[in-house]
Amino acid sequence: MNHYRDLAFVIILDILSIIWLITPSLNSYPFNIVPYLLLIFILPGYSLLAVLKPTLNQMRVKGRSIFSVNLSLLITLLIIIALNEPPLASLFNALAALTFFLTIVGFMRRRTGFEEPDLQVYDEEPISGTREVYTGADVPAGLNDKDIAIKVENVSMQFNLSQEKVDNLKEYVIKLAKGELFYQEFWALKNISFYVKRGEKMGIVGLNGAGKSTLLKLISGVMKPTTGNITVNGGIVPLLELGGGFDGNYTGRENIFLRGALLGYSKEFMESKYDEIVEFSELEEFIDVPVKNYSSGMITRLGFSISTIVHPQILILDEVLSVGDAKFQEKSMQRMKSFLNQDVTVLLVSHSAAQIKNLCSRAIWLDKGRMVMMGDAEEVADKYMESVTRGA
Repeated sequence: MNHYRDLAFVIILDILSIIWLITPSLNSYPFNIVPYLLLIFILPGYSLLAVLKPTLNQMRVKGRSIFSVNLSLLITLLIIIALNEPPLASLFNALAALTFFLTIVGFMRRRTGFEEPDLQVYDEEPISGTREVYTGADVPAGLNDKDIAIKVENVSMQFNLSQEKVDNLKEYVIKLAKGELFYQEFWALKNISFYVKRGEKMGIVGLNGAGKSTLLKLISGVMKPTTGNITVNGGIVPLLELGGGFDGNYTGRENIFLRGALLGYSKEFMESKYDEIVEFSELEEFIDVPVKNYSSGMITRLGFSISTIVHPQILILDEVLSVGDAKFQEKSMQRMKSFLNQDVTVLLVSHSAAQIKNLCSRAIWLDKGRMVMMGDAEEVADKYMESVTRGA
């Protein structure tokens, strides 16, 4: 019920405002200022937004507030024009009734968005072999929370695929009035559950668009899931977009300290690791050149060298073992293996079944946002490759 909490709050405030205004002892200045402000500036606009954008509860509070205030004022103005300057009582009754109606519609729209779609039926033989139950967040007996590094419980992630770009409130209102404000709801992940033990190496396989990178971003805290819970015990070093956090106008040297600051490292620490970073990235000749003149391979090499300078508690990798040329790939693989030989929890996304078999003990297979299989890494990788071969 968490994703309906904001709408329930709007309904409660709307009903309280009505009760407040029909109670003679309360409907007098200055006591009636509170329901007046709610009905003029907040409630109608928020309820209308809930109808137009069912996933409104995912927006930042500041964004919701700005849209709600502006739409509420617009609704109030339109009602005043439509009712030909009605008395205050009629105006606020109309606002309260409209808020109640729009909130109910918004509730129904959001409920429809969270309904479970039909499961896809595959025209292929069922996958055999031992598999864990897909409600894999259930921790086996003998393990406690201290033994679990990552726990994902019934996580789903929804995006809105809008065909029209809206840059400002004026454009939003115009398109709303013309009936041109359309979007399509897309579930990148649906009801994903699993756990990763401390020191365990977990792989994730799947075709492009399966939801692998989205899942890593949710676990890393880059995004918030639409539904479900994610618990992480330990410091995370996510290697998702190695070129992220660099300023193209700064040199490689300056970006080392900039990226280090973004990762939470002190200047003194980065100075102590500077020579090691430059040596590992093999960019000694280009370290004082602006990053905008680097090739994509040089940028990813520098990013990889910075991000892996310390041994983290939890390491999240998204297709980063293929950075640079063959020589650098071998170096990066050796560094990863040094992490794997220690008590570091690793979550690895890779299209390479061989990498998953070589580096991971367990694996997850995702397809179109759903979990197809979870279990022994070698078994999952083999079944995944069988499916890819059949579909080719």
